[in-house]
Amino acid sequence: MQAANWIYHGVENYLQHVRKFNRNIRLLLVIAAFSYFAQGIFSVDFNLYILSLGILPDGLGRILSAAPFAHMLAAIPVGFLAEWFGFRKSFLVIYALTGLALLSQAISPNVVLITAAAFMSGLAISGDFVVRLPFIAANTEGPERNHVFGVDALLTGIFFALGALAAGHLPNLLTFLSPDETVRYRFTLYLAGIVMMLAVIPVLLMKDRPLLQRRKISLAPYLWAMDRFTRRGATIEFFLGLTFGLVVPFMNVFFLYRLGTTREYFSSIEALVFFPAMIATAIGPVLAGRWGQVNTFKVARFTAPVCMLAMALTSLPIIGAVFYWIYKAQFNMSQAIWFSYGMETSAPRAKAALSSWLEISYQFGMMVSAPLTGILLMQSNYATPFYLAGAAALVAAVLTHFFMGKPVSVREPAQAAEEF
Repeated sequence: MQAANWIYHGVENYLQHVRKFNRNIRLLLVIAAFSYFAQGIFSVDFNLYILSLGILPDGLGRILSAAPFAHMLAAIPVGFLAEWFGFRKSFLVIYALTGLALLSQAISPNVVLITAAAFMSGLAISGDFVVRLPFIAANTEGPERNHVFGVDALLTGIFFALGALAAGHLPNLLTFLSPDETVRYRFTLYLAGIVMMLAVIPVLLMKDRPLLQRRKISLAPYLWAMDRFTRRGATIEFFLGLTFGLVVPFMNVFFLYRLGTTREYFSSIEALVFFPAMIATAIGPVLAGRWGQVNTFKVARFTAPVCMLAMALTSLPIIGAVFYWIYKAQFNMSQAIWFSYGMETSAPRAKAALSSWLEISYQFGMMVSAPLTGILLMQSNYATPFYLAGAAALVAAVLTHFFMGKPVSVREPAQAAEEF
């Protein structure tokens, strides 16, 4: 009954705050719909497309590590350039190039070309996170920020789920194009690329903040003057990325080849993750209001190791699905609150640097984990990635407990320029 009340109050709070969102925030939510629908399609069909080409799991692992590597390299330059060019131009480049890169990954069966396209995709999409956080911070104030991050997480979950559900059935609907399953996968991925490029349309309708042409933009907050909060947050994000990268990009392989499900079954699992994610996201701000932001994301992160252990041990698809849903729900909720807390706690001039370093460290964890899981899958070892992910999740939770036990006072470096 208490949980039902939390959900009710959470939904009521969201509806009240959504009406107050400004034009830029609403357009950002439309962008998220296009972007995450496309990513949902890729999440289900890309790995299966690669394996249908005859590429082995270790090759798949190397391909999947290319985008995180690009994310890691691009995070600081993208954040730096976004400060100079502004949000609108940055978003235009991000979504146009990402759409082209997704199309390019399906054009050729050559592993080198696919990896290069995945790398290009990583370079472009890295800006989605790096620019999104300071963009939301610049267009929101006070308690509203929690709700924007929450609604953003909710909508990305909804459209990712819809894309995943579509991906399970589109290859069957495209049998009129070819009896070859690989060809049908390829055209499904083409559709994802086109949808991603449609995100450019709402970007064109945005109103950019006036650029301060004479301002001096400094690399100091990104490098030598990085504050303690950014260092601590980046350390935690590395282990969160390690946890995620070890298992989530390969979840379709795990369900199909270990638990014996079908592509349609997995796409339904990926789509239904929306419901626990919606509940968790609705409850999140209510819990944060009662317990505090730090306590809320701290408790949530201690559930992740349990989920990883359960998925490592189970041989039942429904048990795997339930713990996968719980993991994704707590991840979405805790990250939304964590990002909101980070944007509130960091100094004005350190916000772009914080989002860049959170992205770098998270993607570094993703990059080093994907090839390792690919090698383990080559040996038909499906449990060990979950054990390793559980250990990484436990480290992330413990570090969150000790690093974020008390609010950290963050000072803006003396060398920093004006607020972004």
